[in-house]
Amino acid sequence: MDRRGFVKLCSGSAAAFALADWTHRAAAAEFEAAPPARLVDRGGVPLKAADIPVGEALVFAYPMAGVPCFLINLGDRAARSAAALHNDEGDYAWPGGVGPKGQYVAFVAICTHQMSYPQPEVSYLRYAASDSELAGAPGRIVCCAHASVFDPAEGARVTGGPAPMPLLPVRLAYAAASDGLTANGILGMAFVQRFFKTYKADLNARFGPGGYREAVGDATTCVPLSGYSGSVPAC
Repeated sequence: MDRRGFVKLCSGSAAAFALADWTHRAAAAEFEAAPPARLVDRGGVPLKAADIPVGEALVFAYPMAGVPCFLINLGDRAARSAAALHNDEGDYAWPGGVGPKGQYVAFVAICTHQMSYPQPEVSYLRYAASDSELAGAPGRIVCCAHASVFDPAEGARVTGGPAPMPLLPVRLAYAAASDGLTANGILGMAFVQRFFKTYKADLNARFGPGGYREAVGDATTCVPLSGYSGSVPAC
C-alpha cells in the first residue's frame, strides 16, 4: 500500500496514525510496523501472558478501533514458522509465535472468505481449542458462517472450507521480564481496506462516523470472546 493510499485510509480520523509512525513496505507481503499497543485487561492493567486462557481466544482491536483481532494461547501446541503462505499482497513468511514456548499468536479476526467477524451480538468466528465437528482437529479457528477452518499454529493457514487465504497475522512482541505482550505490526492492510469499505455503514453505526479508523493508541483491551459477543455458535 503506498503512502497516498494510507493517508486516504486514515483521513477524517482525529487519531490517525502519523506517517512517521508507520513503516511502509518496499515490496509486497511484508509486515507493516504500526505504532505499538500494549495488551491490557478490562481494568487497563497490562495483560500477563501466563493469565491468557487456552480454552478460547481473547478479542482486541489493532491497529485501528474497527479491526478485531484474536489473541490465542496455543498451550502445548507451540506455533511453527511457516514460509509458504499467501495473501492479497503476495507470498510471505510467518515468523511463528512468541513467549517462552512460542505459544502466543495473534491474527485479525475477519474471515477471508466473506469477512465474517466478531460483533457484539454474535461471532460466527471462534477458536475451537478442543475438537469440533467442523474443525476436524483441536486447536483450530473455525468460521461457522461458511465452514472455513484455519490453523493458528501454522500462521492461520486454511485447512478447510472456501476461504482463499490465511487470516491476517498480527505481530506480537513478548517481554520476559514483565510477561507482557505488545502488538506492533500487521500484514495485509489491503484486505483491511476492503473490510472497511464492505462494512462501512455497520462500523460507522457502532463506532461513530469514521471512528473505526482511529488508532487504538498505546494500549488495547483484551476481552474473552464469550464476553465480547452475546452469542458464539459452535460448529
